[in-house]
Amino acid sequence: MAMEGNDKRVDVRPGSVHPKGNFWIRFVIGAIAVFVVWFFFIRPNVVELSPAEQAQLLDLARRQLVASLAGEDIIDVYASEISNRTMREGAAFVSLTVDGALRGCMIDRFEPHEPLFTNVLHNAQLAVLSDERFVVIVADEIENVRIKISIVYDIETVSFRNPDDLLKKLAPFVDGVILRIDEDLTAYLPSVWETLSDPDEFLSQLCIKAGWDADRWRTEPYPTIQTYQVYEFGEPE
Repeated sequence: MAMEGNDKRVDVRPGSVHPKGNFWIRFVIGAIAVFVVWFFFIRPNVVELSPAEQAQLLDLARRQLVASLAGEDIIDVYASEISNRTMREGAAFVSLTVDGALRGCMIDRFEPHEPLFTNVLHNAQLAVLSDERFVVIVADEIENVRIKISIVYDIETVSFRNPDDLLKKLAPFVDGVILRIDEDLTAYLPSVWETLSDPDEFLSQLCIKAGWDADRWRTEPYPTIQTYQVYEFGEPE
């Protein structure tokens, strides 16, 4: 069909696709492809546990706390007690407070390296027996102990040019931070931002915690800086 004058109608024959329809088909296919790539390859490895699974891990940590204070080793756990998700490899801080005051907080390694429930048991034992910053908890205090578990995920190395650039790349109240120098490392949980809200002071205190000079994070060669996220839950106060 020939077009005459200013007639800009498009010849659409049976079986053909209108250009606008073709655009939306391509758009939808592209959006689906982007979602698939993000979901399977890009998105952070977000941790999600049901209330029952959270209660399960907190119960194991408390049983380990009692056993450790009684001089026993890692407790035995039956497979029937453990959900599939807590059998996956993971790494978690175990924090202990007594009457609101921190009395132990430990993680053996940040990278997932053993079943999550096993890691919780190991770090519960370390938190109650091996955190030299605090007076060791005694059996009479068990009833007043509150346990918090912080599962680590989405560890990322921060690329920065200088200290000012580093400060701009930290997300206060969101990021946990790890500083590494050779084989030594020190770390703060995201919750520490509640008491050290200034990024400069946050990093300085983190260096002091490791026994380094407060300005070590500003000194070349710079430490390796990593950020991470946590999935937290705990016993009620």
